[in-house]
Amino acid sequence: MIRAKYIMCRRAAVKQDAIGRDVVFKLMGTGCPGVPVVDEHMKVIGIVTSFDILKALRSGAGIDNLTAEKIMSKAPRCADADTPLEKLIDVLIDNNYTIIPITSNEKLVGIVSRNEILEAYVEPHLFQAYDQ
Repeated sequence: MIRAKYIMCRRAAVKQDAIGRDVVFKLMGTGCPGVPVVDEHMKVIGIVTSFDILKALRSGAGIDNLTAEKIMSKAPRCADADTPLEKLIDVLIDNNYTIIPITSNEKLVGIVSRNEILEAYVEPHLFQAYDQ
């Protein structure tokens, strides 16, 4: 069974006071459509997507006047590192998410985007050794 911990990307996040420019750099650096927003204990408190940034810019906000906390979606659904692939798909579809923060003991350990899930289906042989 393929689980979140086998396909997740490295831990990528921004703090709640990160300015818009830093959030954009993090998005570009990870190649993911969104990043979790974390508090000082690495607990996920929100998600900022490229769409959130675009909406803020379109409404007239300056890139350096934004903070992650101002534009994030609050209290996103997270998944445990042991969550099966099929359940991750359900979370993405049911919530119209582009990414899912992956946690262990309520702390961020990684993220899974639609791309990682699709890769697991396209190249399942990469994950066959897990949990057998």
